[in-house]
Amino acid sequence: MTEPGTETPVETGTYVYAVGRHLDEQAMAELEGVGAAPVRVIAHRDLNAVVSTVDLAEFGESALRKNLENLSWVEKTARRHDEVVRRAAAITTALAPFRLVTIYRSDAAARDRIEELYDELVIVLERIDRRSEWSVKIFDRQEPIQSAQSGQSAQSATSGATPAAESTGSGVAYLERRRAEIRQRREAAGDKLAQADQLFWELVPAAAATRRLPPQDQRLTGHQAPMLMNATLLVDDDRSTAFFEMVATLRSKYPSLDIEVNGPWPPYSFAVLDKP
Repeated sequence: MTEPGTETPVETGTYVYAVGRHLDEQAMAELEGVGAAPVRVIAHRDLNAVVSTVDLAEFGESALRKNLENLSWVEKTARRHDEVVRRAAAITTALAPFRLVTIYRSDAAARDRIEELYDELVIVLERIDRRSEWSVKIFDRQEPIQSAQSGQSAQSATSGATPAAESTGSGVAYLERRRAEIRQRREAAGDKLAQADQLFWELVPAAAATRRLPPQDQRLTGHQAPMLMNATLLVDDDRSTAFFEMVATLRSKYPSLDIEVNGPWPPYSFAVLDKP
């Protein structure tokens, strides 16, 4: 039983956003992290971890199981996590973002984990130093394919044929027209996929590393046309202009493809550690 005038101590943990080098602790202290907690920097050897203290009543293991099913909570937390990572990335040349809601029992426990991952973190930071992530998505710039049926109808109109005259054998003729349309669309789709793949390989020399991702569903992309390719590229910061020039050249070379480029972002896709 709690005595009058006393409060139950709040159990806290250490939320880790990212690990990098040469982070300005004062600049990070101006940021607000998840749960409205101030952002801090803790040092271990030559590395700096961007962290904040969180209430385990909200971020503890049992609470997280419930909160991660709440889409508004996840969205709010992910947005704040990403904001902190982006601000930290802007003041250093190499930053390895950690996964959303990476939490340890204390600063000491976070330092212990950084020590366990130290060699891998050094390799990752060297890989992404002075580089940013860019997203490249390729969509089919769809053009209407003339229907064999509409072509046949036009021909009938010019020849003066009547619907009754055309009805003879129309079932077989219709099936043949449909097969021709389907074959034409399949050939066009296969050609577009081959072009998207070729475009990707032409982009590879502009990047230090690349990753191919599964194409996204049209409900997520907001595009009516299907996504043909989804990739992310790690590009040297001092080569970003050359990268954009290459994309512009490829847009002219592949007019039937719609190339969507977004970035620069912290290199989430390329700061992946081998250990979980």
